[in-house]
Amino acid sequence: MDSVRRFGVVVVSFVVGSVLAAVIAHPAHPPAPAAIGLSVLAGLVGVAVLASLSRRLQLPTAQRAAVLALLVYLVSTISNDVEAVLFIRASSALIPLTGAVIAVALAVPTAILFPPASTGHSVGELLRATLASRRWWSWTWRLIVATLAWVPVYLTFAALDAPFVHRYYHESGTKFTVPSTSVVMGGELIRGVLHALVLGAFVALIARSRRGAWLAVAVVFAAFNAWLPLIQRTDWPVYLRTANALEITCAALVYGGLVAVLLIRRRPAQRRGYEMMIGDAQHAS
Repeated sequence: MDSVRRFGVVVVSFVVGSVLAAVIAHPAHPPAPAAIGLSVLAGLVGVAVLASLSRRLQLPTAQRAAVLALLVYLVSTISNDVEAVLFIRASSALIPLTGAVIAVALAVPTAILFPPASTGHSVGELLRATLASRRWWSWTWRLIVATLAWVPVYLTFAALDAPFVHRYYHESGTKFTVPSTSVVMGGELIRGVLHALVLGAFVALIARSRRGAWLAVAVVFAAFNAWLPLIQRTDWPVYLRTANALEITCAALVYGGLVAVLLIRRRPAQRRGYEMMIGDAQHAS
């Protein structure tokens, strides 16, 4: 099967998953044709990003599918749901379920149809090898800094987006709550822990250079935390989606750089050294 057909299969799967998620969330209001068309566009963006990652994950198919599905689900659904709970009282309790449906619909066919050249490693081996590259206390402070760093990154770019958000909710009459500073900080610290752990593990699995890790993290975070969800937000005006996409993309570029600095080896090993590290981790297990 050529690349165009494989892309088409994944996009169809994503659209079906998106329609199913919409029906679960709003049984009495099936998605309109315009919404389905936007799902096609979102699916094209999603498979373009995820196919590239799938080809770099040197894991068996089942593990690769699980990693991609978890990555999409945690960065897109769970991270955004934490923020939605903070600010929107009418946030749906079905979001975790519908997000899981969409993540699986995108990740599983991508993992099957876009395999890497080699599948000689496992998730456990790669994570153990990465952990073995630094002492425990070094990883501890790095994870703490990566967690805390998310808060000022978020607050800086959210402040630039805030006028557009307040304008929309004022015009639409939707309940938009601005919680206390302590509540916002607590919620964003939870997101910081999530982002540091998920993106740090992702960097360990793709085993790239610092610059490559920065680009990969930035694209993954921007695509699944902003681009795909916002493309499909037909209830939001274009100006709000554009402002929100720019906010999160800029945050992804900054935070991706911090993750690349903090959560990979300072000097990534050459291939031979990397394989030796993998072998040592296997022997230790």
